[in-house]
Amino acid sequence: MVQSDSLNAADWLIYIAGSAKLQGELLAVFIEKETGLPCRIEKTRNMFPARLVPKRRSIIFSDCCNRPAKEIIAGMRECSYRSRSDVFIILFNLDNSLKIEDELLELGLWGIFYEEDPLENMPLGVEAICKGEIWLSRQVMSSCLINMQRHNISQQSDEKNMLTVREREVLVLLREGSGNHDIAATMNISIHTVRSHLYHIFKKIGVSSRYQASIWANRHL
Repeated sequence: MVQSDSLNAADWLIYIAGSAKLQGELLAVFIEKETGLPCRIEKTRNMFPARLVPKRRSIIFSDCCNRPAKEIIAGMRECSYRSRSDVFIILFNLDNSLKIEDELLELGLWGIFYEEDPLENMPLGVEAICKGEIWLSRQVMSSCLINMQRHNISQQSDEKNMLTVREREVLVLLREGSGNHDIAATMNISIHTVRSHLYHIFKKIGVSSRYQASIWANRHL
């Protein structure tokens, strides 16, 4: 049993959405028994319920059995509930070979249960999500974090490569504490040209001040 005194059953409603009615009923009974939170069966070919009960925090279990990756991603993108702070979407019966976790997390997913995951994990996932935690296996979470880091490094490299040689020279001098007049004298260019370079530098690296530009230069140059 994972029932928590901190969870008020009247505040929550769990939806089991899918076309397999019997499985949905069995899952609803089990989760309701283990968590103490009410469950509702939504027999539908769609991934999500057509409407939700107002004034309740909603956890939606969406059955992904036999759904291809494109359909799942499209369903998440089109879901009007995913941007709501009181709705938490979980996918279950997900095919582990699809490898779409990164995209799903970007679309606001809160939890994943694969086809081979034990039923006993689902109430634990519900309790975690009620506490504001994302439910993913440690392996999947690590993989997603590594991919995010690689993406950030790649993005930072792209930003650096967008700078011209002269812009990088200006940024290095700025990092060393040079003012506009010093930069102009060192590079033998006009103050107007220095200001023009700074304008384009700030725009390219997404900063709004000399201080922020200096921090960016310390990290990337």
